[in-house]
Amino acid sequence: MHIFYRLPVLLLCALLWGPAVGRDLLAVGTHFPRVFELDAKGQASGLAVDLLNRAAGLQGQRLRFESVPWARAQMMVEQGQADILIGPYRTPEREARFLFSKRGFYEDALVFYALPSNAGLWRGDPNELSGHSVGLVVGWAYGPAIEQARSKLKLSHPGDVATGLRMLQRGRIELLASNERNTEPVLQAMGLTQQMLVLQPPIAVQAGHFAYPRNAQGEELRQAFDLGLESLHSSGALRELGRHWGVKVPD
Repeated sequence: MHIFYRLPVLLLCALLWGPAVGRDLLAVGTHFPRVFELDAKGQASGLAVDLLNRAAGLQGQRLRFESVPWARAQMMVEQGQADILIGPYRTPEREARFLFSKRGFYEDALVFYALPSNAGLWRGDPNELSGHSVGLVVGWAYGPAIEQARSKLKLSHPGDVATGLRMLQRGRIELLASNERNTEPVLQAMGLTQQMLVLQPPIAVQAGHFAYPRNAQGEELRQAFDLGLESLHSSGALRELGRHWGVKVPD
């Protein structure tokens, strides 16, 4: 039964693979805990790595992975220097720059972090934060509610989560917008877990995707990997891998 199910997928992926055959594909991203991580030896691991390797394996294709700052990772894929961007949230601005996978492969709740003294600032409406200082990590997408309220906020743009937490600790910002999956390991490493609060409700819930260059080859890659990912979803492997890595997978 499984043999007959997989054979059309293999044939379709092979037909779609086109000019990418014969070279290793480059997937880039930045450190996303449990989604994409590189150890000291450069060995990649995480939900995205397992999914991409399995999907590429359907075509007999190989991947290599690089971890770079998030803004640079986006630029590399946009300019065709890399083939796959790992984990971006889908936004109208990004859709003008990249081709996105049909299916999201992980889901994050974006939340505000604050010191206890500022816990009452957030009641669920970004417009009520007018005049307050908010940290938004460079290159991250926070959803339409934050975008619409941007002009009312006193914004700072830390380069990463750790910098944002230090700004929060020192009172340079009142709120830091982030997600728990990225932030909790950093809080623990910095010894700040007991000093920071996660405020509810979430700002937004965002699905993370794979993205590809907006050109003909990027479209071929998108179609080929979409077929592979759909196969992994249908078989239950996507949800199983999500449980293994402790990452929420969209329905």
